[in-house]
Amino acid sequence: MSLIRANRTAVATLWLAFAVAAPLARTARAEPAPNDAAMAETLFEDAKKRMATGDYAGACPKLAESYRLDPGGGTLTALALCHEQLGKTATAWAEFIEVVTDAQQAGRADREKFARQHVTALAPHLSQLTISVAPETAALAEVQVRRDGVVVGSAAWGVAAPVDPGDHRIEATAPGHKAWSARIKVHPDGDRQSVSIPALEEEVAPDTSAPVPPLGQSTAEPEKKSPESDSAPAASQGGSNQRAIAYVVGGTGIAAVLVGGLGFGVPALSKSSDAKSQCPSTTTCPASAVQENSDAKTDALITDVTVGLGLAAVGVGFYLLLSAPSGTATPASSPEGSQSRAHLRLQPTLTSRVAGLSVLGDW
Repeated sequence: MSLIRANRTAVATLWLAFAVAAPLARTARAEPAPNDAAMAETLFEDAKKRMATGDYAGACPKLAESYRLDPGGGTLTALALCHEQLGKTATAWAEFIEVVTDAQQAGRADREKFARQHVTALAPHLSQLTISVAPETAALAEVQVRRDGVVVGSAAWGVAAPVDPGDHRIEATAPGHKAWSARIKVHPDGDRQSVSIPALEEEVAPDTSAPVPPLGQSTAEPEKKSPESDSAPAASQGGSNQRAIAYVVGGTGIAAVLVGGLGFGVPALSKSSDAKSQCPSTTTCPASAVQENSDAKTDALITDVTVGLGLAAVGVGFYLLLSAPSGTATPASSPEGSQSRAHLRLQPTLTSRVAGLSVLGDW
């Protein structure tokens, strides 16, 4: 690496050789436009001054532009040497190889020897990067792999390629799949790095199964419904539920009346009659008659309570049945609707023997 680490004196000496050889090398190529040739020469001279002071970062871009405007073996040799001094070993190595080819064609054995010495010196110190691609991604149509924005062909996948030390961005894209990217840092002096591109994820296609509205119907606003159309099903469902409750409550009330009347009322009357038959007077009653008379009063009380509650339940069921909304709704503003509605009200009924509810209504 003595040539890579050359001091400024050695670089300046080599530069003199390049400066002398550059005009000769340019004559072997197609002549550029006058303006391009003038700009190329100006950039070349500016770069020469910068390299003499060690400003390789400023000199390399100017040499690259000079070579683009007016390609020549001398300019390319200077550019390769500049990149070598910047530490861009892979770029310099490839440029020196190109200098060897150009020098052979131009019959410049001195330049060919100089370039080969640098190719040999740089080779052991080249850092390499291997890009591997998953089989699923490699099989995709129109898949592209890029390193630092430059396409890497499929033939180079899995091959260790010389790269300049520093950060590198690896990307993979394919139609219908999510893009993948990664950054990797390659170190100088023979570093070995690798990147594996995984199977690319498929992009989720937009949902196109939404129903298409009929011709002429706007999709900006939903179709408005009248309050009557929304309330009619609710009213019908509510009326059905209320009528079902009415039947249950009314049926329970009827059962309570029957149980109270037949289960306790009739036995109470029978026991009271038997007790009275055993008592010829109010002062002479056997103990069994007194007990039987007491049982008759208890049964009578149970009858009163049970029958009263049963009648109340029957009344509530009757009220719920009559006040349940019908299946069709009649507008409130319609005269027929106001006349056909039933007005019901409950009125409690309480006597010494009966407790219940009275249903009063107008039809």
